[in-house]
Amino acid sequence: MQVYTHSLSEDTEVHPHCHTEGQIWAIFEGIVITELNGRHWTLPQGRICWIPPGVVHSARTQHAVNAWMAYLRPDLCHAFPEQPAVFVVTELTQALIQRINGWYHYGESSSHELTPAQQRLMAVLLDELLAARTDPMCLPMPSHPGLYRMAYQLMAEPADKRSLAEWASYCGLSERGLSRHFRSETGLSLVEWRTQARMTRAVQLLMEGQSVTAIALEVGYDSISNFISTFRRHFGVTPTQYRG
Repeated sequence: MQVYTHSLSEDTEVHPHCHTEGQIWAIFEGIVITELNGRHWTLPQGRICWIPPGVVHSARTQHAVNAWMAYLRPDLCHAFPEQPAVFVVTELTQALIQRINGWYHYGESSSHELTPAQQRLMAVLLDELLAARTDPMCLPMPSHPGLYRMAYQLMAEPADKRSLAEWASYCGLSERGLSRHFRSETGLSLVEWRTQARMTRAVQLLMEGQSVTAIALEVGYDSISNFISTFRRHFGVTPTQYRG
C-alpha cells in the first residue's frame, strides 16, 4: 500500500492518466474537479473519491487543495465498487484516515506490508466507506460534438436560460434530435442534467463561502426558496446544512 499526504496549488492541472492500483482520495480542504470515464465529478472538502484500478482520470483545482491518498493493490480492491464513487466523510472515517496517515512521515510515500493491527484499521475504513452515503456529484458528458459544447457552456454558465429551440439551433440539431441524443448519451434529460450542473456549481460556491442568496442567483434561480428546495431534494440537506 502507498499513502500520500500532499497539497495542490490553485489552478493545478493533472493530465489524463491511470493506475494499476485502486485510489482512495480524501479532500480535506479545497475543491477538485476530476474527469473519470467521460464524467465530470466535483470533489469538495469533506468528500472521499474512489477510483478503481485502470480508470483513466484527470483533475484540476480551483483553489489550493489539501488531500490524502491511498493506493491499494488490485487484490485489495474487490470489495469496493467497480465504478468510481464519491462518499461523504464521517467523523469515524476522518479519524481513521488521520490514524492511518500517522503511520507515515508527512509528505512522504511508503509501501510495505501492513501489520495485523493496520490491516484491521484498513478493514474498518473500508466498511465505513461502503456504508457511507454517496454524493450525487457526477455529471455525465455527451459525446456528440454539439451537445458536448452545449454541456460545457452550461457548466460554465449554469444561469444560461436559453430554450430548447435555441440550444437545438446552437448544436445543429432538431429539438427532438437534441432531446433523444442527449438522453441516450447521458442517461438524463436536458432539464435533469442542467439541474445537476446547477447543483454542482452551487456546491463549489458554498465551499467558497458565498451566501445562499448569491449562489441561487448565480446558478439561475429567481426564487431563493425554489433553489433551497431543489438543493434539499438533490442532497438531502439544505445548502446551509451541507456547508456545515
